[in-house]
Amino acid sequence: MNSALGILLLFISIVVLGAMLILRGKKGPSPLVRPLPAFQDIRAETGYAAESGGAIHIALGSGALYGGDAVTSLAALQIAEALANTAISYDTPPIITVGDPTLLPLAEDTLRRVYERNGIIELYDSSKVRFIAHSPVAYAAGAGNVVATEDVTANIMAGDFGPEVSLIADAGARQDLAQLAAVTAPAAIGALYPAANRLAVGEELFAAGAHTTDKRHYQISLVVQDIMRVIIVGLIILSILF
Repeated sequence: MNSALGILLLFISIVVLGAMLILRGKKGPSPLVRPLPAFQDIRAETGYAAESGGAIHIALGSGALYGGDAVTSLAALQIAEALANTAISYDTPPIITVGDPTLLPLAEDTLRRVYERNGIIELYDSSKVRFIAHSPVAYAAGAGNVVATEDVTANIMAGDFGPEVSLIADAGARQDLAQLAAVTAPAAIGALYPAANRLAVGEELFAAGAHTTDKRHYQISLVVQDIMRVIIVGLIILSILF
């Protein structure tokens, strides 16, 4: 019975993923996605912060682009891309900090592409993307120093963090900054709960692309994830019953 359910799940997964690829290739209206309070109006709030002339700080954590941290870091980059696009439209370049050297070139490329899409590639400054330290605690302390000593008006923390993220959040709280966080580790969630104005937890981070950008393929991917989740739960229930 278990093998039959496994084969059925594999078949359904192939069908759903195939449908997703077809939909992503077609033009049409964007699908409706489930609302997530953490991401509602976040680009507008970023714009308000950028209007003051200060920088938006985006901390991407210590996740590497290999192993189990890769998916988390890539999801965080989607947030960085969307918010950087908003900040640059207000002529306010963001400051992006990373805690793993493998994430640095991808973060630099993400920011460069935002400038390129806005037709101002000549204003791109690679020094706005900074590798702080490989140690999570040292990285958090360094990123917190950026928040405390530079003209930062909003503090965004998204990616692979542990309890050390409280050092960054505390620096933002001392400056009375608007703070958004999107993390998956329980220790990071506990550390950020009292400090972040908006907090996305667990799998909500992976919905960031659909909520912070207008890209249709991210929205379709989120809808497919929800469909797959319902199917998997249904199959688990069936396996228990039989």
